[in-house]
Amino acid sequence: MEYNIAVVNSSSFGQIFTEHWQELEKIGNVKRFMLPTDIDGKSLAEKLHGYNIIIASVTPFFNKEFFDNMDGLLLISRHGIGFNNVDIKAAKEHGVQVAIVPQHVERNSVAENELANLMALVRRVVPSSERERAGRYQDRAQFMGNEFSGKTFGVIGCGNIGSRVAELFSIFGGPVLVNDPDPHVSGEWLTNHNVEQVDLETLLKRCDYISLNASLNDGNYHLINSETIKNLKKGAYICNNARGALVEEKAISDAIESGQLSGYAADAMEVEPVPADHPFLKNDRVILTPHTSAYTYECLHGMGEKCVSDVRNIVAGKRPVRELTHTID
Repeated sequence: MEYNIAVVNSSSFGQIFTEHWQELEKIGNVKRFMLPTDIDGKSLAEKLHGYNIIIASVTPFFNKEFFDNMDGLLLISRHGIGFNNVDIKAAKEHGVQVAIVPQHVERNSVAENELANLMALVRRVVPSSERERAGRYQDRAQFMGNEFSGKTFGVIGCGNIGSRVAELFSIFGGPVLVNDPDPHVSGEWLTNHNVEQVDLETLLKRCDYISLNASLNDGNYHLINSETIKNLKKGAYICNNARGALVEEKAISDAIESGQLSGYAADAMEVEPVPADHPFLKNDRVILTPHTSAYTYECLHGMGEKCVSDVRNIVAGKRPVRELTHTID
């Protein structure tokens, strides 16, 4: 059987570690597609007609319409850790296996990037650096920040990455609070890392620095909104390396303008790429990065290795590791 492999909307797979692309070329024909992030399912199926294996980035959305119009597809291997852009139920109905990168592969890279972005935000690294480049050394007193030592930290969503963020926060010596309706950490972990589990309102009221690490679902869409922000400790900072739709972006802008929120850092936005006229891009109290929290050599190598192994398994008639479509009732 001839295999046609589509690498969809991934600007990194096979670029840094070219051996991963070469390994796929030993298996079949490989082509990279860069498609509109909001392409409809039928058009997506038409673009990928004849391809039976897909290496998929965080976009576009492989929905029921896509699967209904896509014949011969065997596998979608996500070059990432989430299933948010794949309709798992529709995939199972059409006999398509779906696999993701094990979460531990991204754990350190994403958590460390979250801390890096948050520290850059609080210490106003980007605007002060831009002012220095412009020869405005005399403006330096405008870029006052805050310390991290002894402050109160909050993590919303304490799973694989959120738990690592909490561990990193603990080095600053202040209280660390976590909120997760479906906790993935043990009581022993909470005790060992001196972490307290609280409700969302308590976390927002007490924390100086807050990290969003929850998976996106129907229950937490726009979790941080104009109402929940009212509970926020005045002057707090928020960092979001999870999913852009966890926050209501206008509410974030309004809270920064009012002083309720001191700043916002995000590596994920509700619409990507970010529109050129987005108000966040004009606000020096906001740091945006283009979904690069997993972009370390260690992490990208592990992600690529997993995708290649998924393809090898499927052509050998085996299930990819962490294939989850069979769990849908």
